[in-house]
Amino acid sequence: MGLFQKKNRPALGIDIGSAGIKVLEMSAAGKNYRADRAGFEPLPKNAIVEHGIADLDAASQAIRRAVAHSQSSRKYAVVAVSPTHIITRTLTLPAGLSDGEIEEQVMIEAAQQIPHPLDEIYLDFSVTGGAREGSDDQVLITACRREIVEDYAAVLELAGLSPSVVDIGVFAIERGFGFVAKGLGEDLDGRAIGLMDFGDVSTRLDLFVDGRSVYGREQNFGGRILTENIRSRYGVEYREAEAMKRTGDLPQNYTQDLLTPFRDAMAREAARALEFCLTATQRSYVDALMISGGCAQIAEVASVIEAYIGVPTLIADPFAEGTGIRAAKLVERHGPTMVKAVGLALRGVA
Repeated sequence: MGLFQKKNRPALGIDIGSAGIKVLEMSAAGKNYRADRAGFEPLPKNAIVEHGIADLDAASQAIRRAVAHSQSSRKYAVVAVSPTHIITRTLTLPAGLSDGEIEEQVMIEAAQQIPHPLDEIYLDFSVTGGAREGSDDQVLITACRREIVEDYAAVLELAGLSPSVVDIGVFAIERGFGFVAKGLGEDLDGRAIGLMDFGDVSTRLDLFVDGRSVYGREQNFGGRILTENIRSRYGVEYREAEAMKRTGDLPQNYTQDLLTPFRDAMAREAARALEFCLTATQRSYVDALMISGGCAQIAEVASVIEAYIGVPTLIADPFAEGTGIRAAKLVERHGPTMVKAVGLALRGVA
């Protein structure tokens, strides 16, 4: 399923985030996969605004550099639109309809339920399962404004790549989570696992039950807060502050004055996100929380969050032992930041 897709070819997964670009090349290895090459490149501060590409030129140049760093020769790419730009509807239809009949009903429903003219959107649908076993099918309809999808396609073309698929972010995350969950080595039937991705300007919590996403919500919190605190405290420019944060080249008082308070703030945000989630899903608990993103690599952050929320908290690493992905050494160390990129790169495995 994807808003925009061409013939399946070997392609790179490219995760376009507010702080930077992540490029990942994956290939099949028997029943498992290899993560062969990866590249990373920071973005200017306002190149991505509200999950949209505000500066096509800056973003395309960053993609070009990230691909060069990866040393991949692939010329096709898979990207994803943020869930904030996606409209979804669920349609219940009698089981046994032909593909043509389902598509006809989807178009009728979309014309009534999607708040944009059909010629202004990209539309896709998939049959997700029975509403009542043996009787009805549930059809998930997804739509996105054409201008958003075309921006993602255009930024790839400016970077010298051909768009293979413009996917939907939450579906890419769900595919990536599948590998993370496999690495737990446990039967997840009936279990509710939260995946909390600490991004640059926002943090997203997705709840998975039986391995399927049933809830997702973003809140305004991210690693940029720590970067800005470094910039302000030590009187450096934003880019230098970001570099200092990544390399750890900081004064001795950094941990006590800035890092520890930020870890505590991450724990409070996790508690807040879980409270919203449990209320919305009418659940009384989650079985575990997994954390991803650049901030998940902060030392001891999982134990700090676990102590605060009282829920087992683990680092989400799609390259950990047992996940089914064997990563090259230079790729492996970035695992907690690559959950979404894995979900995208998987679609580029021909």
